[in-house]
Amino acid sequence: ELFNIPSIKNLLAGAQKTFMEWSKSEERDVRHLLDRLSAGFFTLMDGLTIARSRQHIQKYYQASLAQIGRFPIRHKPESIFSAIDTKDRFPSYDRLNDEISHYQLSLFNPSKYVKDEYKAHYEEKKVQNFSQMAREGFLIGMMKVNFLKRLESSVHSFGITMERTVAKIEDLENRLKAFKAHQSEIGDDWQPDLFLGPEEEDEELTEAFQVGSKLKFAMAHLRVDAWLKDLRADKQNLAWLAAAAQAVHPEHDAKLARLREIIQKKVLNPTINRRGEPNRKVIVFCAFADTATYLYENLAELAQDLGVHIALVSGGTRPNRTTLGRADFGEILVNFAPRAKQRDKMASMPQDAEIDLLIATDCISEGQNLQDCDLLVNYDIHWNPVRIIQRFGRIDRIGSLNEVISLINFWPTEDLDQYVNLKNRVEARMALVDV
Repeated sequence: ELFNIPSIKNLLAGAQKTFMEWSKSEERDVRHLLDRLSAGFFTLMDGLTIARSRQHIQKYYQASLAQIGRFPIRHKPESIFSAIDTKDRFPSYDRLNDEISHYQLSLFNPSKYVKDEYKAHYEEKKVQNFSQMAREGFLIGMMKVNFLKRLESSVHSFGITMERTVAKIEDLENRLKAFKAHQSEIGDDWQPDLFLGPEEEDEELTEAFQVGSKLKFAMAHLRVDAWLKDLRADKQNLAWLAAAAQAVHPEHDAKLARLREIIQKKVLNPTINRRGEPNRKVIVFCAFADTATYLYENLAELAQDLGVHIALVSGGTRPNRTTLGRADFGEILVNFAPRAKQRDKMASMPQDAEIDLLIATDCISEGQNLQDCDLLVNYDIHWNPVRIIQRFGRIDRIGSLNEVISLINFWPTEDLDQYVNLKNRVEARMALVDV
């Protein structure tokens, strides 16, 4: 009533429909989206949000900017479509997608093997209006997407996921075989657990599995022989992919090689900030801790050869690592951005050296001032566009000593892009967030 809007639900539904039509159009100019959105949408946004855009601050806060510094100029982002294997021995993306799409992934589909006389018992246990069979179908689709997410991050992370999934299958096979041998003596029921490893968690998948893992299956209710047959086929397929991924050694990792080139170019040809100081700093963001650790281990020698310090902050269960000072989360960031963090006022911190290469997960994608750096590399693209904005926001800040800042995005190859359309969707949603 305050904004004279009859129905917020209908208003937002209309805005969503307008956005979807715009995102599928050939020419995605943000001005066209603005023209199509209703006046009521902007009335609602103006009434509920406080916006301080870059242009707004530059226009109305000039006196403050004179004291705290200006915004840096943003270079147009550079997009890189990298190959996977320099020896071209790893399967093409189109073949890989075709392979994965035909896998049963029966590990995640116990309902399929419930004997007919017991099906009603499990179908009655609905959660959020979905039957157990339907939930498992959704989860299998999400797992296949997660496999592609992991590959988009790094072939190393993809190999880890394949190997972990094979190990899960083998564990289930052993339990089913033990049940067959001893019947009621061992393994008389089975409850699906969270199948993702600790370093490959996905918010959507985690929530879905928490919903789907509440139901226990009595093994006596299952067609064990049929399940074992399908598990064996899945295991062989996934083991083949795991072996193919593990065969791509770091020296043959084409994406890693491109990153090495970027870092070497930056360190050997540093930009000069407003104080006339050389800037060699690079932040490399990864969605998964497995990829971040892999990069640190394979870039540490390059950093040493170039005469710069390197650090890793990954959050979660993986330890932070650094070649300067203590491997403490806060100290690493202070040593990486000593000016922004005012390290000169910290007597306990080293003052004669600093970190120039930072490998990080999204544990630092918000709430950190790291504007000593002027180059940010997205080694993979998080599927939540807000995370991408938060990442770049670490260096795109008022008071930066850098004249310009740069962003480099590693996108999936164009083959994979045909299947997940990741680049178009992320860019479209980033435009909507900006609006």
